[in-house]
Parts: sequence; C-alpha cells; structure tokens
Amino acid sequence: MATEKLFKIAFITAIAAFITMFVGFASPYWYKSWTRVFSPFGTVGLWHVCLNGFIKPRDPVMKSYVGCWWIHSTEFSDIEHSLQPVWFRFVQAFSIIALFGDLLGMIFTLLYIPESPRQHLYKHRPRMFFINSALLLGSAFLVFLIALVFAEMSNDSTWMPRPWMNYLSWSYGLVVLSGFCSALSGMCVFLLALIFQDKEENGDPGVTSAAELNAKRRELEKQDEAMRAQPLDTMPSQYGGYSRPPYGQQQDRPDYGKAPSVAGSRTYGIAPPTAQKPRVGESFV
Repeated sequence: MATEKLFKIAFITAIAAFITMFVGFASPYWYKSWTRVFSPFGTVGLWHVCLNGFIKPRDPVMKSYVGCWWIHSTEFSDIEHSLQPVWFRFVQAFSIIALFGDLLGMIFTLLYIPESPRQHLYKHRPRMFFINSALLLGSAFLVFLIALVFAEMSNDSTWMPRPWMNYLSWSYGLVVLSGFCSALSGMCVFLLALIFQDKEENGDPGVTSAAELNAKRRELEKQDEAMRAQPLDTMPSQYGGYSRPPYGQQQDRPDYGKAPSVAGSRTYGIAPPTAQKPRVGESFV
C-alpha cells in the first residue's frame, strides 16, 4: 500500500535526521583550518574550540590561547564575545530546538508501530500526523537558517582571522544532511495525514497493515454472502434490493382486469368481459 511505503520512508528518514543532527551537534568540526597552513585557529564546534596561539585583536596583554577547551570554559572568559558573537549564540539556540524537534518526531514515528501506544496516542490519527509533520518540518526550517547563517558569517574576518585558510567541515555537513532528512520525513508524514483525513471524512478509517486489509476484505465478503442469501422481498432497499413498500404507499401500476372506479380517472388496463362499457357522454359516477 501507498501508506505503508510512505510510513517506511518517514520512519527511516526520521531516525537518520536525529542521528545526523545529534552527531553534528556534539562534534567540534563545524569550522576547521587547513592542516598544511599555520593558523592561530584550529577547529570550532558549537560547544568545543581548539586554538593554536590565538590572540585577541587589540589586546594590550597579547595573551595567547593554545589548546582545546569547552566553549564556556573560564579560560575563554576574556575572549568570550569574540568566540561567541550574537549570531553564534542564535545558531546554538536554533540547534538545540532543532535537535529536540527531531527527537520528538522520531519518538512519535516509532510509537506508531506498536499496537498499544498507537491506540492511545493516535486516536485522532490525522491530527497526530499533522503535529508530527510540523515538528519535523520546523526542524528542517531551523537547520536551513543555521546552515545559511553559519556559512555566511564564517567568512567574517572579525570572528576568526584569515577565513581563506579555513573551511566548513563534516560536522556542519551532517547538520545540513539532517535538515534534508527532516524535510523528507515531514513531507511523508504530512501526506499520510492528508490520506487518513480523507479516509475518515469518507467514512473509511483506512488500514495500516496487510492483516487488517485481509480482515476487512473477509468481513465485506461475509456481508455480501448474507445479502445474497436473503429473499429479494425482504432485502433492505439501501443495499440495492427490491423491497415491498408499506401498505398504503404502493406506487400506481397498471392493474389489468379491473374496471375504473373513480370519475375521470385514466385506466391502463382492459376491462373484463362482464363490465358494461359506458356510452358516449355518460359519467362513471
């Protein structure tokens, strides 16, 4: 079924989106200097920095920073604003939100597989799928903003010196890949929501597995056999049979062999031989 294929794609891409986003979020290789050139900058991640003799511009003390540290370490208290400008803090915040969005999207997708959580969580299946798609598509949008801002601001020489000696590394690439996976998973879940909403509006809640489809087919076959076993006179008219209308509501049909009984009425039958034919101008009354 189309719904099963869409769910499989959404399931796989949701897991891939969370894993790639988590690895890129935690690894320190968003921005890296070329290994064959000497640069005071080593690598930068969202939470980890490696420096090779970095000196803050216009620092009267000319303190040199060497080594790898947590980005919020007290070692970097003097150059905190240089390492983490306003746009960098926004990237950190958006990354946290996108990571939690991917996590919730993956959990909601996983909980659709077991029967017991599905019956409780997906009582209103289209609405739940719409919520899940909003989480995944929202994470994809945040990743798009993160990738755009970080790629553009990494060329700013006021943040890291000699930007031509640095390049965007694989951690940044994993985050971008997670955005594509989140977008694909969110679109598949959104299509599932539209499909199930259409089925519920048409009175068909739909099926989610081959077993349910076979059970539903057997039920329809039993109903069909039961309707065929009923006589035509007693078969309900809503199923396409022929039922006798109640007494007093019978439709007018040609009644052969009966004489007309009301004045001026139009007859479709043939009068019996014993009935006397009226003469010209004589009334039936």
